[in-house]
Amino acid sequence: MSTAESNADIQILYVEDDPASGRLVQSIAETAGYEVDVVTTGSEFLSSLTTNKPDLLLVDLHLPDASGLELLAKAPVIVVTASNAIEDAVKALKGGATYYLTKPVDHQRLIVSLTNALKLSRQQQDLSKLRTEIRYTYKLEHVIGTSSGMEEVRDMIRHAAQTDATVLIGGESGTGKELVAKALHYASRRAAKPFVDVNCAAMTETLIESELFGHEKGSFTSAFSRRRGKFEQAHGGSFFLDEIGDMPLVTQAKMLRVLQERSFQRVGGEEKINVDVRVICATNQNLETCVEAGTFRLDLFYRINPLMIEVPPLQQRPSDIPELVSHFLNAASQVGNTHVRSVSDEAMIALQQHSWPGNVRELQNAIERAYTVCHEDEIQISHLPAAVLRRAPVPRAPSGSDTNDNRNLVEKTEQYERSIIMAELAKCEWNKTKAALALGVTRRILSYKMQTLGIDKPLPVVYNS
Repeated sequence: MSTAESNADIQILYVEDDPASGRLVQSIAETAGYEVDVVTTGSEFLSSLTTNKPDLLLVDLHLPDASGLELLAKAPVIVVTASNAIEDAVKALKGGATYYLTKPVDHQRLIVSLTNALKLSRQQQDLSKLRTEIRYTYKLEHVIGTSSGMEEVRDMIRHAAQTDATVLIGGESGTGKELVAKALHYASRRAAKPFVDVNCAAMTETLIESELFGHEKGSFTSAFSRRRGKFEQAHGGSFFLDEIGDMPLVTQAKMLRVLQERSFQRVGGEEKINVDVRVICATNQNLETCVEAGTFRLDLFYRINPLMIEVPPLQQRPSDIPELVSHFLNAASQVGNTHVRSVSDEAMIALQQHSWPGNVRELQNAIERAYTVCHEDEIQISHLPAAVLRRAPVPRAPSGSDTNDNRNLVEKTEQYERSIIMAELAKCEWNKTKAALALGVTRRILSYKMQTLGIDKPLPVVYNS
């Protein structure tokens, strides 16, 4: 496809009171495939913006009924004017103009400016769409769980979202503390501003201050240029400090001052930088115990703890597991990763009986593993990871059953599977490919089952003469 053909659907609105200049720019743009609508007054320009919704805007600075500078706030535009005054160019660019072109317009420069402005416009549209999708993803209603513990979490998020107070999110690893932090950010007045996060446990003491506060050029060996820190990047929005319990004591002292004054200095710098941020912290540790052990400052603990949100572990809310499983399967199906639509009753019971030491993260991994090995529409108990099956508690024996058999459902199922697989392997003389074909599974699944169930080929018997 030629450049002119690719530009065929691009509409340009140009406000120009000089007919000759209007025809020239229109002619140049149309040779590149653009469709150009020329108007001569500011009022016509504003009216066309509403009715036609053009892709690109060109503006002359001097119009009969308006100044072109007044129109710049409407959208990023290209200024085309006879004025070559530096003052006008500076005002136009500060006002939002993408490019500043002087008359008579250079053919090549106009085409390049239009191409680059179009790319910028599309990038802005993509960014706006992405921000909308992110805000939808982290809506408060999407914090999954109907248990009383999760209802309380949502209530605390709603309460905290109405203030700018620092929030501490507690909970075991894998419970979804970062999800809660993002839901809080996107439910607050700062939703349109940045959400910046940093994991305190992932950085060394020498790097964390540069990461948080930035550094000046030459402040240390590898500081080849000035770098803005995370606090600066989060200006106007929310700053999420994950695993704050692992922050070095030296950095804790500086963090305390930042939280008190909302200002700091870059590493190697002297200038005080003021920031407007909402600080959200998270930890999987008991910070009071850390204070007693001398690894966390008491004054910092009080500073970050005006509002506390405790995310309950998954073990305490098994009623949320069906909803979480459904969410993971729907997410996988939307990106084409699975055809699985449901989970059998037996598998769901096993999932709800598991203790989930890794919490929601472990559950997500278990479901991903299950739908990967599942070739049916429904996940069966045999598709679940061995760790989930081993930890399922022993159910009570029903009346009329063999009370001497203390094996639980999982153990009985494993024994049944083991006997079927061993019988087929023996029948096929331990040829895995033939046995897998006979059993209706792949060789890889059969090998996995053998490993999980502890099935090994028996050693040949050797008789001593």
